[in-house]
Amino acid sequence: MLICATVTVPMHVSTDLGLEVEMTIVAVLKKVNEVIEKHKKESAVVIDLMRRLNDDNVNEHQRETIESRLSTEFQTVLLQNGILEGVATRAASIWARITDSDIHFAVTDRGSSIVVYFRCGSVRALYKLHGMITTGFVRVVFTEIIHSLTSSTPTVDVYVKPHDFNFVFSSFTSLQDTGLFWELK
Repeated sequence: MLICATVTVPMHVSTDLGLEVEMTIVAVLKKVNEVIEKHKKESAVVIDLMRRLNDDNVNEHQRETIESRLSTEFQTVLLQNGILEGVATRAASIWARITDSDIHFAVTDRGSSIVVYFRCGSVRALYKLHGMITTGFVRVVFTEIIHSLTSSTPTVDVYVKPHDFNFVFSSFTSLQDTGLFWELK
């Protein structure tokens, strides 16, 4: 049996907005996460949608339909909790996509950039996150969220440092009893 320890991938979001505005963005993203995580535990509709996403017999079309419904549920609860519409729409879309993959979210500010942490609880989750990053989906979502929160059109640079992602992926090829995987007998 192969077990994957939880791994965390930091993604940096740099802007030319200044520390005060970045702190506001971090606060909004933290609130978004808190509202959605609470809703995932309390909403019977969301719990049922999440259960359906984890069904091995769900095909890609069904998965997209369920993710769309999750996104609508998340957007509704975010709007009800005072999150701006532009932020709620984009945030709901990314949270719907990570919900079925055992990917969790945290955010902080680290000097010259906002750092978003994606905690992946499985190899499948890590590969899904990799796809979301390499296709540009994550960059587009965070750029649009930041543009929704500012009156200007700031420069937004979203990136994962290659050594951060390479370190996580190198764990897949580590020797037995080293790295992030262990073989249990």
